[in-house]
Amino acid sequence: MFGVAWHTVALVFGLIAFAPVRFGDLGSHPHAAGDFGVSVARVAAMQLAEDSVVAPGGRSILLTHGHRTARAVILFHGLTDSPLQFLPFAQQLYERGDNVYIPRVPHHAERAGNMKTMGRLTAQELRDLGDAAVDVAQGLGDTLIVAGLSLGGTVAAWTGQYRPEVRRIVLIAPALAPSHVPRRLERAVVRVALRVPNVRRSEPRDSSEPDRLPGWATHAVAQTFILGDVVRSAAGSRSPQAHDVAFLLSANDRTISNSAAFELARRWTEHGANVSAYEFSDTLRLPHDVVDPRHPGSDTTAVYPVLAALIDGQQPPAWAVDVSTSIRPLRRSLASTQNRAKQ
Repeated sequence: MFGVAWHTVALVFGLIAFAPVRFGDLGSHPHAAGDFGVSVARVAAMQLAEDSVVAPGGRSILLTHGHRTARAVILFHGLTDSPLQFLPFAQQLYERGDNVYIPRVPHHAERAGNMKTMGRLTAQELRDLGDAAVDVAQGLGDTLIVAGLSLGGTVAAWTGQYRPEVRRIVLIAPALAPSHVPRRLERAVVRVALRVPNVRRSEPRDSSEPDRLPGWATHAVAQTFILGDVVRSAAGSRSPQAHDVAFLLSANDRTISNSAAFELARRWTEHGANVSAYEFSDTLRLPHDVVDPRHPGSDTTAVYPVLAALIDGQQPPAWAVDVSTSIRPLRRSLASTQNRAKQ
């Protein structure tokens, strides 16, 4: 009887883990704003709608100079956070002459929000977020650059893969796949997470930071990984639409899978993309959230100059180690070795 029961459990787990998950169309559906006035009006309408549900400081942020600029930058915040996460850095970009847009991720920074409501987040909503942000930003600047942290890094990766209007993407610790899970089991783990009830952990909300929802929800994380898997799969057969790609990782990061980021970088490199990658040393002891000065352990004096350089397409300061050599295509490295052996 005991053996039969365990066989049944194993069968059910197998069906859950390996049965296909249908998540619909996650390709791009552009609807560009066209000009500066339309872009600003779209954001204003969105902010008006958000004001009825978001906590103080939680609405989408738009910093403009009152006209179209040479460059527009989109910044996507991370899971459980809000646009305020990027505001100090966005202000630096604004002071340099950029128009900057930080859209709010759906189900985030809501006054009555919690991990249950955040668990409703879907990969389609993240796709729509990326599409809508690029649509808006086209009217804000001549050259479009997109950056994002964690969940936001995954959305930024999607825009780089699918939207040709994007010139450069900067992926900061992108949440592309489960960490500490073998590659062959990643999709199975995500399928299980989606099919079992949403597991959530809520932490007390800090009254001084009402825009943040501390905790996690497994369904929201799994939906983020679905979008990441879509990007990684697409990268296996074609180069990104963005002209330049930069990864910014941390050796001290235990939250996301750095190996998944390197795999994506390798795939894009193999298809001829211009890819660079940098990693903060673990001696800096940086947290996963490296951009928000409110986060314990953050060091924006070290991070912001690196991030600004990558957004500019420049070599960052020396304390960010260049790890681009580790993402070169294996076949290219092997061919080089073979050629040296013949000489």
